[in-house]
Amino acid sequence: MLVTRPIPEAGLNILEPHCDLIINRRNAPLQYPELLKKVKGVNAILCFLNDKIDKQIMEAAGPSLKVISTFSTGYEHIDISEAKRRGIRVGYTGDILTDTTADLAIGLMLCLGRRMVVADNYLRKGKWKYGWNPDLMIGSDLHHKTLGVIGLGKIGSAICRRATGFGMKILFTKRNFDQNDFNRNKSSDKLEYCNLQKLVSESDYVVISCTLNKDSYHLIDYDKIKMMKRNTFIINISRGKIINERDLIRGLKERLIAGAGLDVFEDEPIKSNNPLIKMQNVVLLPHIGSASIETRNKMSVIAASNIIDVLKGRQAKALLLR
Repeated sequence: MLVTRPIPEAGLNILEPHCDLIINRRNAPLQYPELLKKVKGVNAILCFLNDKIDKQIMEAAGPSLKVISTFSTGYEHIDISEAKRRGIRVGYTGDILTDTTADLAIGLMLCLGRRMVVADNYLRKGKWKYGWNPDLMIGSDLHHKTLGVIGLGKIGSAICRRATGFGMKILFTKRNFDQNDFNRNKSSDKLEYCNLQKLVSESDYVVISCTLNKDSYHLIDYDKIKMMKRNTFIINISRGKIINERDLIRGLKERLIAGAGLDVFEDEPIKSNNPLIKMQNVVLLPHIGSASIETRNKMSVIAASNIIDVLKGRQAKALLLR
């Protein structure tokens, strides 16, 4: 089987007794032509978000390919319909990263509101001259503000649970609203369902936690940003293409909103000449939503177990295509 990037030892320990492993030991992803060559004759592929697993890749692997398991909860990089047509099982890591990613969303909100990154840089550069000062690094509170959550899946719900601890008013919107969304959510008495226009115009913090699809592509554009209050912060821990990045940069430059916290971008890695890098009112992270030791180990175990279970004829725990 092919492992397209290094994974934690916990996952390798599951694979090694059962498989002859072809592992890309570099941290850099395989280029598409390399991937085409390496998949030939494999029974399984353990891939990542930046590996495009399309019809051509499946064709190159041939009929021996039985299962594709992605080291992620997202699977838009895999041609699911083609895999289904070929009878290839597809696995993912399920909801294991929910709480870790929700923690990061709250962290970004705090960093933005309380200007933590700016304050850290200020201190490190030797600009702190006079001790405590009543107007030094004045920021915005998180408690009792209005949070708008776009997408109330597992991660969105976990963010809401955390936000209730700050006494926040919570608005949410989602594509397929169901009254049971309130019943399933432990913080249901704090939630208010509304349309996107109301959410963006009334929220102090807007958090994107929906999936990327044809309806959510560039969901947040210049028109939506213009609806927001000037003290609003945008946080994206989902997929970069849900925000029109050019429009976001324009909105930040025009001070239509207070700032943005981004763990994902339209193009990853972000280019060194991207205007966001020089902005003081943004916090930029290199797609680390699930990057805790505990969660990444669990992800590697699930991604590896999906493969072994399929090849051994057992019921895998986290399959998209069974």
